[in-house]
Amino acid sequence: MTGKTINIAFTSDDWRGVALSNFSLSPFRLDGVALASVEGFIQGIKFPPAHPARVRAFESWAWEAKQCGQGADKRWAYWGETRIEFGSPDHHRLVERALRARFAQNEGLRGVLRATRGFDIVHRTGEGPEPGRTSLPAALFCRILTDIRDTPAAPDLAERIIEQTTDALIYADRTGRIVRWNQAAGRLFGFSGGEALGASLDLIIPEHLRAAHWAGYDAALDSGRTKLEGRPTLTRGVKKDGGKCYVEMTFALVKDETGAAIGSVAMARDVTARVEAERARRAGAQ
Repeated sequence: MTGKTINIAFTSDDWRGVALSNFSLSPFRLDGVALASVEGFIQGIKFPPAHPARVRAFESWAWEAKQCGQGADKRWAYWGETRIEFGSPDHHRLVERALRARFAQNEGLRGVLRATRGFDIVHRTGEGPEPGRTSLPAALFCRILTDIRDTPAAPDLAERIIEQTTDALIYADRTGRIVRWNQAAGRLFGFSGGEALGASLDLIIPEHLRAAHWAGYDAALDSGRTKLEGRPTLTRGVKKDGGKCYVEMTFALVKDETGAAIGSVAMARDVTARVEAERARRAGAQ
């Protein structure tokens, strides 16, 4: 909790709160259905398909959208072929999907939401106590917006995962040139990103294994499949200082949108200590 709050509601005295409210006109699509606002979606799904009020609500925003739902009996919500109990967890999850779709499809709106960082999000409409059953409880609404705001965008999140994993990750293109080299790969083999990126995979492959490696590499890229099919394999690697290590590696092909292989990614971990301990144990048992 920061101690500072921002009210996300159409009645907010902060322009960001008004822009981010469910009342605001911010067209988006959910499951192929065009919607003018989240409020219009909330009100429209109170009516069964083809009901005139449902259609009007989906095309409306602000108070007009809210008024569209006044005649609903509030027992059910309807989406697709499903009838959902009004105010149930399944109903709340459906509204959450709509809310997340709205932000996912509107970069400008995401920018406004990011501008609220440093504030605790609240939802106060001035309409009195919240009903016992509602389409989207205020606490859940605030939690969802906070989660959207504070969760890194997918590319940023993927980058953090790659860099913070404890296994070495190495991606090479069709020619075998290293294109991606995470911090763990640097720790395992001793080469910095600047030294590894653009270099051949020969950088970390012992000389006596290179011919077999490249034969398998080229065959996998040409056929679009690997013999190991994701199973880990034990191999040898060479470090910057020339030392050899035992490495457990898992390989996978990376394909483009047409299904053509464009490179290979490997996850690796140093298992030298384990292998040497097993050898010592076997030698002692003889």
